[in-house]
Parts: sequence; structure tokens; C-alpha cells
Amino acid sequence: MDHEDRIALFIDYENLALGARDSPGVNFDLKPISDALAERGRVVVRRAYADWSYFDEDRRMLTRSHVELIEMPQRMGASRKNAADIKMAVDAIELAFVRDYISTFVVCTGDSDFTPLVHKLRELNKRVIGFGVRDSTSAMLPPACDEFLFYDNLEGVEPMPVEAPNRGRNSKRGRSQAPKSAASTQGAPQVRASIRAGVGAS
Repeated sequence: MDHEDRIALFIDYENLALGARDSPGVNFDLKPISDALAERGRVVVRRAYADWSYFDEDRRMLTRSHVELIEMPQRMGASRKNAADIKMAVDAIELAFVRDYISTFVVCTGDSDFTPLVHKLRELNKRVIGFGVRDSTSAMLPPACDEFLFYDNLEGVEPMPVEAPNRGRNSKRGRSQAPKSAASTQGAPQVRASIRAGVGAS
């Protein structure tokens, strides 16, 4: 008799990836999460939600990991507050009813708006594991889950190169020659602001 847990992985990608990039010294990669889940069961569903026009490089990484990318495009001038969050919550509840062999739901986000989803899944007798970046995770979310893991602490999370301090008048020139990963980190708040401008305040 096979008693291995079947796991459904749901990723609030804007929250998780940009939260990691905003956190000093952390670069986002899905592999540490996959490795942690491999110790807990078999992942049979993998879905990530975002406006993927903002995450071209990440799309390739996720596709290689067999993640289904759920496209939530943001229309300029239109208010679509929390569209990706709502879609992710609806899909998770639907899956809980139609695939009763899935025993564990993994919610990758630090957003407290997902706390009601966690409570509902547990009411449906599902185990819920949360993943989030420490600096961008609401204090409300971890206690609601059966288990919560901070991405920063996972084995295999690689710190981004730390730029050496520059001296004197060459400091600006040094920053312009920073490694690509550091540059993308510095641009993350602008990306987040652009996304939120399309969807309204969270």
C-alpha cells in the first residue's frame, strides 16, 4: 500500500520571488523548495501565478521544473486588485474537492490574505505547508499552517554576490558595474511598483 503524501504546490510568484530579491543576500530559485518537498512526499501539481511579462528569465527556470504557469495579465488603466491571489485560492479549493488523493497543499507566499485559504484547506482535512521569505512574510500566516518554512533558511539557497564597497568618487561607477544578480535585486522595488500600479493597492 502506497502511503506517500501527494502534494499540490501553489506559488504566489510576485510575492515570493520579489520578496526574495528584496531580501539582502538572497536570490530566488525553485530547487531548494523542490528539495524540501521531496522529503515530504510526491509533488503531483505545480502551479505559479503572475503576470509573466515581468518575469522572462524566471519563466524558463520554472518551465524546466515542470511548473504550470498561470498567466494573469494586468491591463493598463484597469483595476484588477488581487486577481492572481483570487485565482490561486479558487484553484486550490477546487483541487481539494476534485482530487481527494492530494493530502498536502503547499502555499508559497508571505501574504496574510491567504490565511483564510489555509484555514479552509485545513477544514477540508488537508495538511498545509507554507513557504515565505522572512522579511516579507506576515506574522499571521505561519501560525495558520501545519508547517511553515522560511525560504532564506532552506538548504541550497545561494546568497547573491555581495558588492565590495567602493571608495571616493568612483563609487557610482563601481555600482554601475555590479554583477547582474545584484542589479536585478536593486530593480525589484521598481518592478513591484509597476505591477501594483496595474492591479491597485493590495
